[in-house]
Amino acid sequence: MRRLARNRRSGPEALLSARLAAGLCPWPALGAERTDTSSEELHPGLELLLHRPLSIEAFTLEELSSLWEVWQGEDRTAAAKATPVERRDLTYARYGLIERGEELGSGIEAILPRGYTADDEGRLYPNCLACHGGKVAGRVIAGIANTEQDLSGMVRDLTSLRAMRAPGKTDIRGMLSLFPLNFSRGTTNATMYSILLGGMRDKDLNQVMPPQFSQPFVHNTIDAPPWWHFRKKSRIYWDGMAPKSTRTLMQFTMAPSLSGDRIRSWEDEFEVIRSFIESVPIPPYPFAIDESLAGEGRIAFERVCSACHGTYGENPTYPERTIPIADTGTDPIRHRAIQPASKQKYNEGWFSNYGAHPVKIETGGYVAPPLDGIWATAPYLHNGSVPTLWHMLHPDDRPSLWRRLDPDGYDEGHGGLLIQALDAMPDGLDDRARRQIYDTAVASQSASGHRFPERLSEEQRRAVLEYLKTL
Repeated sequence: MRRLARNRRSGPEALLSARLAAGLCPWPALGAERTDTSSEELHPGLELLLHRPLSIEAFTLEELSSLWEVWQGEDRTAAAKATPVERRDLTYARYGLIERGEELGSGIEAILPRGYTADDEGRLYPNCLACHGGKVAGRVIAGIANTEQDLSGMVRDLTSLRAMRAPGKTDIRGMLSLFPLNFSRGTTNATMYSILLGGMRDKDLNQVMPPQFSQPFVHNTIDAPPWWHFRKKSRIYWDGMAPKSTRTLMQFTMAPSLSGDRIRSWEDEFEVIRSFIESVPIPPYPFAIDESLAGEGRIAFERVCSACHGTYGENPTYPERTIPIADTGTDPIRHRAIQPASKQKYNEGWFSNYGAHPVKIETGGYVAPPLDGIWATAPYLHNGSVPTLWHMLHPDDRPSLWRRLDPDGYDEGHGGLLIQALDAMPDGLDDRARRQIYDTAVASQSASGHRFPERLSEEQRRAVLEYLKTL
């Protein structure tokens, strides 16, 4: 196997640091005061995600630092008056970009958002951490969903910036600006994005133009599941459709400008990334727990919830049960979004090793996930429609419209996001502002179903909520 990891101060980052000093990007380094962590302390798979471009170029650092030029109204005025540090913070907040966290160093690595690597020309390449590298309660955690990310907003602004600079010129980003990458902030339309990319390839990953789609687009909202659940499962995705193979993890490398040979050449790297995903630890609850109440909650949980979600403690179990939609009552659109023709196409191609690792044509419903670290995984359900554990336990009280108040905050009392519930959608909002409000009336975003907590008394629900913090 090729040597996969390298020292963080060598290679493209060192060259790019020199280019930054020459004015490639006006932003100063982020978090230069933080203590550096040597590469030997990081898993080689995380090293790859932090340092190795394994996808298509998305944009450049210079473009990222210039996006404010296409903002409108008060947002643009504020950015124009801001210092470079303030403008960087405004950009990160607008698109939900996350700092690198504990492995943050200095120089170029202090500028790159989590989920992006750079080459020596200042081009940025997205990776798995763009969606699976978020933060909770102000702490950056590898493998947790980025619940602030706004992919549609960033791609559309990039397209506007490039159109302003080069009128009439289009590229893949221009096409993607017309594709709904997400309907609500912090979620994705990843299932249909995979159909879009797959339509541009044959079974051997050779490019196909014009694209040949195996089904119509059934756009839907999903929340990225946490990586520490990966090692408990035999199959992945919310419906258990896909095998837990290395090639399955590589589907989102299928950008049109990359050759099939280039994508196939990354299999060794993704095997190491797969081993990292298997190793991601469960983050412990960082606040106080009422141990006596949690003990009562464990009894109620094991009576009502463990048959689907498993047991926890010294001898944990996880049944990996698929629950029919008719039983859960949760939004069914994701379940039926990927149609048999697309699954059959997958099973005939390289990603399934030509049928050796097939996806299921029929799944039967959604898989009840393990609940390790559930305190950190809000919002809940497969579409991220329920903002807190309290709302999961109180189906009739789930808000129809809500927005997050503080990206670094945490609602200890309810176990989840700090939110504002709305009675109605405000008038006059643009698309970006509407994506900041989770609307359960949007197709695929229903917060209905999973009414099993109704078997518990109010006192038992309070105890179960406390117990969930211990998992």
